[in-house]
Amino acid sequence: MSKKKKKAVFTEKSKQNYVAIVHQVEENHILNILSGFRLQVIVIALIAFGFYCNTFFHGSAFDDRMAITHNEYVQRGFAGIPGILTRDAFQSYLEHKNSKNQLEMGRYRPLSFITFAIEQQLMGADDNYTGIDSKSDAHEIKVGEQMHVRHVVNVLLYILSLALLLYFLRSIVFSLRPLVAFVATLLFAIHPLHTEVVANVKSRDEILSVLFITLTFILAHAYRETRKMSKLICAMLSFFLALLSKEYAITMVALIPLSFYIFRSESMKDSLVATRPYIIPLGIYGFLRLSAISGIDDSIVKNVMNYPYLLATPSQKLATEFWVLIEYIKLLFWPTPLIADYSYSQVPYTNFGNPIVGLSLLVYALLLVSMVFFIFKRNVIGFALALFLSNLALVSNLFVNVGAPMADRLVYHSSIGFAILMAMGLFTIYDRLKQPQFGLAFLDAFLALVIMLSGWKTITRNADWENEETLFLADVKIATNSSLVNNNAAAACMNKAKRHFADTVLRVQYLKEAVGYFNRAIEINPQHLLARFNRGICFYNLGLVGNAIPDWDTVRKYEPDRKNLMNYLGSAGKIYYDKGMRFEKANQTDSALAAFKICAEATPEAAEPWYHMSKAYLAAGQTSKARLAVNQALKIGPNYTEALNLQEEIAQAEKILPTGK
Repeated sequence: MSKKKKKAVFTEKSKQNYVAIVHQVEENHILNILSGFRLQVIVIALIAFGFYCNTFFHGSAFDDRMAITHNEYVQRGFAGIPGILTRDAFQSYLEHKNSKNQLEMGRYRPLSFITFAIEQQLMGADDNYTGIDSKSDAHEIKVGEQMHVRHVVNVLLYILSLALLLYFLRSIVFSLRPLVAFVATLLFAIHPLHTEVVANVKSRDEILSVLFITLTFILAHAYRETRKMSKLICAMLSFFLALLSKEYAITMVALIPLSFYIFRSESMKDSLVATRPYIIPLGIYGFLRLSAISGIDDSIVKNVMNYPYLLATPSQKLATEFWVLIEYIKLLFWPTPLIADYSYSQVPYTNFGNPIVGLSLLVYALLLVSMVFFIFKRNVIGFALALFLSNLALVSNLFVNVGAPMADRLVYHSSIGFAILMAMGLFTIYDRLKQPQFGLAFLDAFLALVIMLSGWKTITRNADWENEETLFLADVKIATNSSLVNNNAAAACMNKAKRHFADTVLRVQYLKEAVGYFNRAIEINPQHLLARFNRGICFYNLGLVGNAIPDWDTVRKYEPDRKNLMNYLGSAGKIYYDKGMRFEKANQTDSALAAFKICAEATPEAAEPWYHMSKAYLAAGQTSKARLAVNQALKIGPNYTEALNLQEEIAQAEKILPTGK
């Protein structure tokens, strides 16, 4: 036998021995033991449960008030479902705040709200609930106690969505490598960026969206495999429910045919034709959405809280949007810090001179080119990149204003693509290591480290989401430039002051802390009217009524219909009117004038303070000012007898006839 033949035989035997060793090592390894679907689901469910079970006793936080606590359709239970289906998600809350929708595209995601209504029916619906009223304290306590059930449901739905994701990845994406599917699902399940989605009940719309998007993929491929009409009908229904969950499902119009093209090796033409039935649920959804979402009222002035790039130049807007996109990638690899709100001006405007913006443009250009390349190669990487980029495009603000520059929850769908790519990268490293023991040791070490770090980060971050106070008093230490976070931290201090009403020292301390946070919120955004309104309340409760009136007067100029505003102004005006009367009786003219001026500022519709100002001016010998003041009193109350008499007295003092006499 020649040397070449001997070498060839030796090489072939070496390969066989290596493969045998790999199989023997893998067969005895825990990953292989967990290769069955049932065991994989159990492991992922247990890990997810362990990560999020500390949310079970949490209350409401952030947008839970708008979505649940003060949503009259949710509180009515089954009776409120028709209202949920025919209105913007937050319309009920906004109406009772005398406000209106400020987003052109609105928010139409009724499915999660329907689940809230069903839960409310089971826990005790209130058919007579009409929104925020004088009984709101008792109502909030009741709903807050019920939030525990909703948190449990959130975690269970999250686990169900993970099970469906695992099935989708095993049966369609990685049908020949179930371990890759398991690792991809595991990486998605443990990612700390998902804490907002799971720990905040309102974000159930994100969970339901992923759940039904994944189910749609499974059923759509099942129909292509079996051609059973029942599968197609179920797939279309699932797609419709995904659309009702949140707008992300619109990407399925492109992702479904793409999955047929890549995973079933169908032609692009056949893949597109196979997607035509899904136009029906899309059309029904579009009709419902257009019927439910009203246009923007022309009287509403856009503000930077809902239009984050309102104050940016077009160049700054585009540059900042790309800065945010690279920040999302950074958070996917290193999820810290996590913040509940990134609104103005936590994300500062930047420009194309920023090297990070240039890096982002380069990275996303490479990702886009790679996506196209791997799609034509019918490679899983192409699908993962399409999943990542298409969902990220929807929340990038490049095409549609989403009301915030960025948010942890907004990368939830895209992180599926990220998890797929990470799992593929891990197994590529594993496959290329010559010693199988080293490859498995690498996988073990990496997964163990990531699970421990992710678990620590997730569990500790969950604690911040316990309620409104814990969340914003934690985040205000990080999101120092967010006007909204500072405002909400101040509101948390106001609530503490309310709870410690009997303890004067603590009450004053918390009110002063609240004023500090409100000052910062208004410094960042002078048009933050809610912060001005609430700072006025703090001043009022601290006995600084004169400081409160300018804040409330500013709110009145822009939002005259704000609930309780006129009551507060009337109360403040009464305080200064009484002060003015006391000074008037004591012949303290200057002090009386100062008090009546503040009273007139608080209650400009009242004639009395102008009348008494006129008397004070006349007593001080300032007849021209007295005449202007009494004329203003008569302008408000033409039949004001005392003012008419005073007008004559002033006229005599000026030696002229009274105007109009």
